[in-house]
Amino acid sequence: MADKQGRGRVMDWRIPVSVVVGLVLASLADWLFAGVLFHDRYQTYPEVWRFTGANPKALIAAQALTLPTVVGLVILIAWTRMTSLPAALAVAVLVWACAAAPPIIVNGVYIKIDRRVVVSHCVGWLVKLGLVAAATSFLLRG
Repeated sequence: MADKQGRGRVMDWRIPVSVVVGLVLASLADWLFAGVLFHDRYQTYPEVWRFTGANPKALIAAQALTLPTVVGLVILIAWTRMTSLPAALAVAVLVWACAAAPPIIVNGVYIKIDRRVVVSHCVGWLVKLGLVAAATSFLLRG
């Protein structure tokens, strides 16, 4: 990023703060949409799932994979300077439409997963990306 005179400068403190806030919001969205909603529907086809109970290692690995999602979206919004709320949300919807929703829907087509779980994951990704975009917009505007 450069200042108003075009000189280079050290990374703005708001970007790492946006990442941290985004990680918290994304984790909350994951908890709600992938952990709470339709939780009992995961056992509609128990043979599909690798683990049958709580698995802390899998949960930690899944949450660690949230990091590149959040970092990527924050950087994309910052680089494109689409920091107004409508613009940041548009970026989030585009990322969701081209990168998140298609594989979730394809998995729902080819893998025996309750449709409510598929819809919950799909909507959950939209909400997660929207929350990260909104927080990033709030923190980077100005």
